[in-house]
Amino acid sequence: MKKRIFGLAVVSVGVCLLAGCASAPPQDNEPARTRARQGYADLNQEVASYPKSSASAETAVAQEQPQGPSIQVSNATFKTTPTVLVSPAISGKMAGSIDVIRRNPLAKTAMEVINAYLTNRGYTVVSLESQAQLDEVVQLQNDIAGNDEDLSYVAGLSVGADINITYAGSIQENDIVIDLNASEASTANLLASESVRMPNDGEDSQRALVQKAMEKAIESLENKVRDRIAAELEKGVQYKVVAHLTGEFTDDQAEEISNIVSLQVRKKFNKMQVISMSRNTYDLMVYVDPDKYEDAQMVYGEFVESLSGLAKVRKQNITKKLIIMEIQ
Repeated sequence: MKKRIFGLAVVSVGVCLLAGCASAPPQDNEPARTRARQGYADLNQEVASYPKSSASAETAVAQEQPQGPSIQVSNATFKTTPTVLVSPAISGKMAGSIDVIRRNPLAKTAMEVINAYLTNRGYTVVSLESQAQLDEVVQLQNDIAGNDEDLSYVAGLSVGADINITYAGSIQENDIVIDLNASEASTANLLASESVRMPNDGEDSQRALVQKAMEKAIESLENKVRDRIAAELEKGVQYKVVAHLTGEFTDDQAEEISNIVSLQVRKKFNKMQVISMSRNTYDLMVYVDPDKYEDAQMVYGEFVESLSGLAKVRKQNITKKLIIMEIQ
């Protein structure tokens, strides 16, 4: 028998509208971190004070024995601090994942455990609860790019995330099962997954069991992907660029614009990866030097300058890691 105890939030690619334009003041994440640390501390206190059932001395000694090798946590260092968006995995609109957090104590506990662990490991964690208008950006992305994107993928880009982590939990028979997924915010590519099963022996509350299982799962997941994250950040800060030709261009003109983007604009950045490029739509990933490009607006400016005299470039939406533009 399988019973779901909280949903997994869709990792968003779309940038949350709260981020707005890239020129807006940077988001203050400290309140979210403080709430995560406090929730984590309260939960640890609850676990420590929760009464344990009586057991024989032999059983107690056996429980103290090492349970296999401990996880060798990666010590990879980051060139720039990675930003992570954590959300429960559900289908439907991103607003639904926020509702899960607000209404389901176990889902909130799980998020607090993950946020606290990642904060202590040197990541910048953005709060899902503070992102109020994600659905609008997701719709804008879909309208322009013509893609049915993963909502979590969109949300991560909007808040400037490098990594999206989604989680889900369920009760299977008498065990609590935690599932975690980590993916790149810029490409939505899955980096790693982790699943932890913990028996419910009646000694701990359900909330305490969720905490223990999540602590084990996030440590293992982060260890799997930390080296890869550090290697990616060595290439530069990532931005997703979606450009759509809306002007009445001839085939020759469209080809010339494509060549300028592919050859000339590419040289401005550390690296450019073409996700897809048709006659009228470009889906690009660019890696930039953070010392040269402070934000998405500066990256957008390179496209405007490079196409000047040939076409007009108009921004549709710019958030922290997502740039959507029209070429007219």
